[in-house]
Amino acid sequence: MASRPRWVIASLLACTMSGWVSSEGVGAKERQPESNVPLSTILEFETTARLLAVLLDSGRNVINEHQVLFDEQDQTGKNFTTDLFERQLLEVFRSRSGIDLQEFEAARIPAEAKKLLKELVVASKHVVAEARAEVNRPGGGHKELIPAIFGARVATRFTERTHVRLKQTALAPRNPLNAPDAIERMALEAFADPSYPREKVISEVTAKSKSLSLMFPLYTTRKCLECHGDPKGEVDRTGYAREGLRLGQNAGAISVVIPIRP
Repeated sequence: MASRPRWVIASLLACTMSGWVSSEGVGAKERQPESNVPLSTILEFETTARLLAVLLDSGRNVINEHQVLFDEQDQTGKNFTTDLFERQLLEVFRSRSGIDLQEFEAARIPAEAKKLLKELVVASKHVVAEARAEVNRPGGGHKELIPAIFGARVATRFTERTHVRLKQTALAPRNPLNAPDAIERMALEAFADPSYPREKVISEVTAKSKSLSLMFPLYTTRKCLECHGDPKGEVDRTGYAREGLRLGQNAGAISVVIPIRP
């Protein structure tokens, strides 16, 4: 593992909401990848990967704030329209990144980022629209869209439509499909250390695969603890055992893998 050509970036992020924003302040550690890809190109892809993670997490934040209940006897889900979701998504993303996606062309971000961010907004709206459609299906009773389900569906749809892989992962995921690979596990172990600065993402470029892997840490909110907090081991409303997490504790990460092209 140590002999594999790689370049690790630890990005110190401005602490705005869950903590991101400027593409400045990216510090390269000692080694660069043994490839012909310019450093400036690598930094552009790192910025693109970070923005994708922030946008996906912004959508999770909107869903988390609503904890949208899709119930045949409740109007909450029906009132949560795709237009309302999009407005709030763009507002949260702007507050965290300083980028207004309604003024896309003026944004000083890589062209690839503009294209992929647009696609991620479309995928996010599609998932919300599908969830709303569930309200109108007979039977089934109580239905709920939570951040983890939203994130997983958006990540799957986005990955299918682009060359970029999005994934939610954790050291002990409830969904086995979200189990971390070796690179993700190393980052998750770093994030799990209480002394690790929560403003930092971790990314790695490998010359062999010519791809950039970025890990964006996630942290528990009060609403997360309704299912993931104490008492540990007790079954929550979704049928899973509670993990006993505490407020603000690391709860996994968003993984982004994006191919690098010179």
